[in-house]
Parts: sequence; structure tokens; C-alpha cells
Amino acid sequence: MAISFIITTFNIRSYIGRCLESVAAVARPGDQVILIDDGSDDGTLETVQAFAAEDHFAQDVELLPVYLGTNTMGGVGIGANIGLCAATRDTVFFVDGDDWIDHAGFTRARAYLAMHPTDILVANYLEYDESADISKHPADASRWAKLNNSLPLEALRDHAIGLIAVPWRKFYRREFLEKNKLRFPEGDFFFEDNPFHWAVCLRADSIGFVNATVCHHRINRPGQTMASTGKELAAFFTHFQTIIAGFPRSNRSDMLGACLWLLNNMTWHMGRLSSSARSHYATAAHDALKNIPEDIWLILQDSESDRAIWPVARRLRKGDVDGQIHQWQNMALERDLAQLKERISSLESTAKDVSLAIRGQSAAAMFESIHASYGAIDR
Repeated sequence: MAISFIITTFNIRSYIGRCLESVAAVARPGDQVILIDDGSDDGTLETVQAFAAEDHFAQDVELLPVYLGTNTMGGVGIGANIGLCAATRDTVFFVDGDDWIDHAGFTRARAYLAMHPTDILVANYLEYDESADISKHPADASRWAKLNNSLPLEALRDHAIGLIAVPWRKFYRREFLEKNKLRFPEGDFFFEDNPFHWAVCLRADSIGFVNATVCHHRINRPGQTMASTGKELAAFFTHFQTIIAGFPRSNRSDMLGACLWLLNNMTWHMGRLSSSARSHYATAAHDALKNIPEDIWLILQDSESDRAIWPVARRLRKGDVDGQIHQWQNMALERDLAQLKERISSLESTAKDVSLAIRGQSAAAMFESIHASYGAIDR
């Protein structure tokens, strides 16, 4: 089983060296390494070229660099699709250029796939928080306890869809991708791995899981998409409409699952959405939420109405964009007021401590003065 590694890069000079070293450590003779650089101008390109010139890869590993020369619109969609068109091996594995592959976990997952071939094999990963310098499990880590490869395909499909959508945790059978013409959506948006994830999971005839850490994903670094707080978050509503367009409207189970996916992501957005992006986000939300069939909405109302996101979704579905924006403003004011009160309380406490200290110093000085006076009288 040969693998086409597809590495996407853009202005990650400080990180690409470690990434390439990790890929070179696991690439075997017969594998293919495709690197798509999306117009880097920070020295990433020169670092890649120097690495390639030093012959780090094993003999008979094909290295295919593709330098686009200019930054394409959106995220990695265009670059990833170029990589898919260039891939020629049995299996495809995506790599973010600022991540690195875990040698032991990747080797274990590759061996598992060789013994249990499937259209997609979903593995695990760790997040490396650069700002805190710690590694941690992703938010879906608890879901692995429920996974069992002997479950029926539909159950496996539901489990796969419920996991975080990132492509660099999966092995894809290339023939399956080509047969179903599966590609990332391309446009002026980010987070395009989400509709790709749904399309892949819905069309797969076989899905496998292996709880092995195949890579370390870097988070909280400067310029990273996951740090988004603005209008780019509205892309989730575009992706939602792409997702539901991929299956018949009569498929209520998948429709309900897509709606839950959207509500979960909206929950994540609420703590990140900047004030300047609220109007754009709210309008995009209305355009998407109004397309949810009434019977599905009623099911959601029964199961999700106790969630904090529900009043937001309900208001935006009705088209009360201005009302929701005012609600966000009020919440922001309340939050700022609470922070101000906490700050005032802290300052008052500090002032009290300072006052007590000054009084203590004054008393000590007075005592010293009296003591000095009595000493002079004694003499």
C-alpha cells in the first residue's frame, strides 16, 4: 500500500522544517510526497527547496513540489485539490505544513489499514497549543470510547460524521475519491474541510477507525485559521447549505445531523465572534437557518431548546437580525460591566491594603519619633 502525502503550506517558515522531517521519517519507498505552496513570501519556499536538495527522503520516494506563486482565495481547498489531482498512489494522507506526523502512531495506523482496507480510515491526533506549550487531546476525545469497528456501516458513518472534520486525521482510498469525484469546495472562504468531510463520510462504502495518534496539530499560533473571530466564521453557513445539498431532502436523519452540526459550531462561534462581524454573520445565519424544514426544526426545538445557542438560532431563523445584534451588544455591555465591577473591587481591595500599610508606616514613624524624644530627655 503506497501513500500520496499531500502537504499544504503558506507562510510557515518556522514550522515547515519539522513537518518535512516527520514526513520523511515515515515515507516508504514507493510513496509520493506532494507539496503545494500557496504563494508563500516569508521564506517558506526557500526552506522547502533547501530541504529537498538535501535528499532527506528514502530512495524511491517521489517528491513533487508545486509552487503556485500567488496566494489563492480561501483556505487550503484549491491547494488540496491540486494535490489530489497530482496524487497517483493507492492512499491519500493530508498534512498541514505547520503540523508534524507522529512516527509510532502513523506506523500503527498504516499497518492497520493494510490489514483492514477501507474507503476511509479515521485516526486520532493531539493538539499542540503553541502559546501554552502543552499538548492535549482534541474536543472529541471522549467519543473514541463508543467506537467499535464491528458496528453496522450506518452507525460507523454517524460516528465518523460526529468527529472533528479535519482531513489530516484520515487515510483516504484514492480510487474511492476519484470514483465519487470528491474534492474540497473552492471559494473565498475557510473551513472547507467540513463539507468535504461530510461528502466523504456519506459516500464511503466502508469506514474504519484506529485510536492511534497520527499527527500533532499546532493551535494558537499567529495567523492560524482556527483563531478566526470575524466574518470568515460565516463560511459555516455556506458549508451547511453545501452539506444539505449533498443528500436528498427526504433523508431526515442526515438533515437532522447537519442541523445539529451547525448548532454545535454556532455555539463555538459565540465566544469568538467580533463585534465588527456580527451583522454579516447574522445575515448569513438567517439565510441558512430559514432553509431548515419545519418538521426538523420542531425536532430540534424539543431536543435543543435548553441550550444557550437555541434563542440565538430561533431569533436569526425568524429574520430578527437587528434584535440579535442588539442582544449581542447588551451581552457585551453586561460582560464589560461585570469586568469593570471586578476591576473596581480589586482596586478597592488594593487601596484598602495600601491604606493600612500607610497607617502602619505612620504609626511606626510616630513611635520612633516618641522613642527618640524620650531618649533625648533621658540624656
